[in-house]
Amino acid sequence: MQLSAIRKRFSDRRASMSVELALTSIFVLLPMLAGGADFVDLMCARSQLNATLRSLYAYAWNNPATAANTAQLAAILAIVNQHSLPQVTFPDGKADASTTYVPALSYGCVVPPSTTVSFQAMPCPTGSQQQQLMVTYSIISSVALPVPFPFGLANPFLLTATGQVEIQ
Repeated sequence: MQLSAIRKRFSDRRASMSVELALTSIFVLLPMLAGGADFVDLMCARSQLNATLRSLYAYAWNNPATAANTAQLAAILAIVNQHSLPQVTFPDGKADASTTYVPALSYGCVVPPSTTVSFQAMPCPTGSQQQQLMVTYSIISSVALPVPFPFGLANPFLLTATGQVEIQ
């Protein structure tokens, strides 16, 4: 009699442990793994945006006269997007020559007798000395998350990157 009671208690404990394991895996482990997949996708897309921004910087350093030429920048994005899963675009959502995006140029001027550099959107006035020419690039990427949560992150998730580089 005592042996059958021990077996019944052990069987009940095993059954409750399997129910607890099933509930834990559904409500804890599955969302944690799904969130990990989303996190990895977002980090890969962020890395792609940073690499694209560095490509635009290299273009601006090597071609300062055409650093704001959107046709040339669209060609760079086309090359990047050939090898990228999340597509990188300009803020208007386009990555080709039909884009209306124009990178912002800012000119650092020193107007005598001042010795401080003031930044403006127009070229330096006559009689001043141009010290710096900066260009600001903005790019975006729309990332479709593999495991969309109904109450979690927006899907597709929008990542943006903006950077300013001195080209002169």
